[in-house]
Amino acid sequence: MPELPRREPYRTWPGGLAVLAVIVAYVSLWVVLDDQTKPDLEPITAGSVQQVGPAVSFVPVAGWYLDATDSSQSDSTSSVVLVGQAGQFNVQVLPWEGTLAEEVERQKNIDEAIGRARVIDNDATFATAGGVSGTTFSFFDQEDQGRVWVSVDEAADRAIVMVGRSPDSAFDQSLPAYQAMIDSVRTEQS
Repeated sequence: MPELPRREPYRTWPGGLAVLAVIVAYVSLWVVLDDQTKPDLEPITAGSVQQVGPAVSFVPVAGWYLDATDSSQSDSTSSVVLVGQAGQFNVQVLPWEGTLAEEVERQKNIDEAIGRARVIDNDATFATAGGVSGTTFSFFDQEDQGRVWVSVDEAADRAIVMVGRSPDSAFDQSLPAYQAMIDSVRTEQS
């Protein structure tokens, strides 16, 4: 049997060091970028007042975080999104020159068309301690269940839309927190 040719040994450590250097640089870059990036969820001090636009505010319950990415403030439309263990709560103030019934119908259409939600025909009226009143209705989609509270301030030409949504299994647990935040909504006449 012929003898097998011998292979000359080659060094693998320079290539290994190069791969290790690339991995360390990549991980270090992400650590530095993560430290410099503002967090998406900011803790909220219990009892603090959240301003939603120039004349609407509410008080979040303990255990909720401000979603800085999805919250926005502008001259015409403002939105504050809170995230909790079992759901999400959104208060939006937008310009509106119509009736309450028209805005409720508009919100239902948006939920069905864009949100792909199924609106439940259980409209009811609501009123808060802060003087905000309007219509509320429920919806559900493949993953979540929710409730929408709509109020229209015809004197200020604005609508206040509040949405609480949670996974189906947690909605009943989250509803008291949503109700407490709805009850804390205050408006000032513009």
